[in-house]
Amino acid sequence: MTQQGFLAIWCEMDADDLVDYRNWLTQEHIADRIYSPGFLGVRLFASVENECSHFILYATESPDVMQAPPYLQILNTPSPWTQRLMVKFGPFDRAAGARVVKIGRGFGSHVLVSRICSGDSRVDPVQARDALRAFIRLPETVGVRLLETDRGTTGIQSAEKKMRSGREGAFDYLLVVEALCEAGAAAARESLAGILQAAIPGLQSHDSLICKTIYGEAPYEGETP
Repeated sequence: MTQQGFLAIWCEMDADDLVDYRNWLTQEHIADRIYSPGFLGVRLFASVENECSHFILYATESPDVMQAPPYLQILNTPSPWTQRLMVKFGPFDRAAGARVVKIGRGFGSHVLVSRICSGDSRVDPVQARDALRAFIRLPETVGVRLLETDRGTTGIQSAEKKMRSGREGAFDYLLVVEALCEAGAAAARESLAGILQAAIPGLQSHDSLICKTIYGEAPYEGETP
């Protein structure tokens, strides 16, 4: 079975540009990507603590999709709308790579997201899966994914990247915990440090963010002609 890939983005916008930013995402930017070869679906989230802070998570058929010509063509031909908005991005991060562990089948209304640094230590998928199952035993938690950042893929230069500043993908793993409500995600956050210590023996640092779903697309559904 082919290992699935992911593309994750964190972006904050000024309140004055928030409506324009979300219109751009839902009317142009996301569609350009999700309907290109190899993309399976996407969800757009807003932080529960800061409505202007967003998290976007794409799933792809394989990690190679983010290095393929169709996607690179998108990155190197930004639209006028993209050019106008991307230079206004506030705090931004982006990472691409491969899915290592997936537990559970569904999605929740909220997610706990954590960027993890493990140094030179690589995760054992079996050990990580066994440890991460502890999240599923928490109330109102329905799924867990552990994703591994590929620095080479993340660092590919493009016209879009030149419009942004800052170091992108400077972490090793991304954890996404699916919850049925904000309280469920908060409970997962309370247990995060201990579970990560068991799942990732070389754990050096991690952050945490609770987000709510505000939009999603699945290309296989399409539109009514």
